[in-house]
Parts: sequence; C-alpha cells; structure tokens
Amino acid sequence: MQPRFALMKRLLVVGVLAAVVAMFAHALTRESTIASPLLGRSAPDFEIPRLQPSASLRPDSTLSLGDLGGRPVVLNFWASWCLACRDEARVLEAGWRAYGPEVAFVGIAVDDEEGAARAFIERYGKTYLLGVDADGSVAIDYGLFGVPETFFIASDGRILGKHIGPLSAAELERRVAALRSGKPGGATGDPAAVAPLGDRAR
Repeated sequence: MQPRFALMKRLLVVGVLAAVVAMFAHALTRESTIASPLLGRSAPDFEIPRLQPSASLRPDSTLSLGDLGGRPVVLNFWASWCLACRDEARVLEAGWRAYGPEVAFVGIAVDDEEGAARAFIERYGKTYLLGVDADGSVAIDYGLFGVPETFFIASDGRILGKHIGPLSAAELERRVAALRSGKPGGATGDPAAVAPLGDRAR
C-alpha cells in the first residue's frame, strides 16, 4: 500500500511541475509575440503607393512617414480578409475624426490584393492616410506577425507603443493620450486575436 501511495504522490508532483512548465512556456511565447524590439527606437521609414476610395489621385501618388511633418502617428496594419480588422475599422476612423489632423492616422494594407483593399476602404468609409505594402517590405521592417497590429509613433519618430489585435475605442483613447504626452505605452494585446500573415481565410 505504501509503495503505491508514494508512486501516486510522485506522479502528482511530476504532473503539477509539467503544468507549471507548460504555463510558463506559453507565457513566454505570448510575451515574445506581443513585444517588439522596435519599442523606443526610430520607426522604420517607408514609401508606399497610396490607396484611395476612388481613383482620384495620380497612379504615382505615394505615402511615407516623412510626409507627416513631425506629427504623432497611429500606424495600423490591416487586411481586407482579416475579420478583426473589420471590427476595428470604424474605431480607427472615429479616432481620426476625433484626433486628426494633430495626430496622423496611417493604415497600411498587407498581404492583400489592391482591389479588395480599395473595396474595404469604401465599405468602411475610411478617410485617413492609406497605403499598400505591395512587396511586404514594410511588414518585415516592423516585425509584423499578423493583422491587425498598431504602432504608436511619437513626433520625434520614436515608437512609443504597440498593440496587437483589434483596438477598442477606450484603448485607442488611452494610447493617443500617451502619444500626445510622449509617454511610452509598451506592448499590449492578444496574439490569439491576430490573423497571421499568409492566412487569407476569408
């Protein structure tokens, strides 16, 4: 009876340790996905084709960080096939109408087709600055895991914060307040709420 009890006790201890190790490993994986080595560093510049709800701009119109005149920037990466991006589309548009043009809002479509991206813009009435990362280079420069992801860039060009997953109105308000004051916002969000790049499951 005694050896059997000792065996059960040993198995229970091993099981508990295994569960703790698994939870710790999951936490580390989640944190590494949310975190970004770019926090506190200068935001990578880019020059990309602009997207418009209509073909009102010349075909050669481009968009770059350098065009924004040293304003704070809310930089959002999205795709038309991303369900969570649809959830936050109106939040971002409302944010732009509330905080722009003092704070610049920029949306970059990644891993997407230009026609689908334009249709998405029209459907959700997006009016802030929008472009397309046609070759994926901007996504690489920002270490993108998926969409939506949003970076908060100070007027001096430093990345103060990052949010992974769809933004709520309350989170956007909090982030813009920190951005205006120049305070670091850190990395927040939930990797489970992000659609990985390359996953066009519409």
